[in-house]
Amino acid sequence: MKRAGFTMIELIFVIVILGILSAVALPKFIGVSNQAHDAKVKAFVGTLDRTVGPSVWAKSLADGNDGNISADCATLVATYVDTMPSELTDNGDCSFTVAAGKGASKGINFTDGNATTAPKWTLSTTTAGAVQ
Repeated sequence: MKRAGFTMIELIFVIVILGILSAVALPKFIGVSNQAHDAKVKAFVGTLDRTVGPSVWAKSLADGNDGNISADCATLVATYVDTMPSELTDNGDCSFTVAAGKGASKGINFTDGNATTAPKWTLSTTTAGAVQ
């Protein structure tokens, strides 16, 4: 006589094993979304510091503005950044605010350049947008 299915004990073992696997794996994936948003914002800060800042600063020096880029901040993103992360809001003064729920209470602060120092963007753990 052939059996045509699983016994109740076999099904219970499978359910228990799946429960154990989910209990172990679920906590690993809880914070993945926030970590991704944080990484995206940090990468944007790095892009501003390594590519956008020196380019805008060099243009400012060449134009005789002594390295100050505050006058170009309104068009900074449109001119020098291909795509801005959806997590950020451009404040128009070279600083950015991180959207609520996507690394909330953070922002990107800006320190203007001068004749010897390039402009600098830093990730802030407070509600940002502070221009220094």
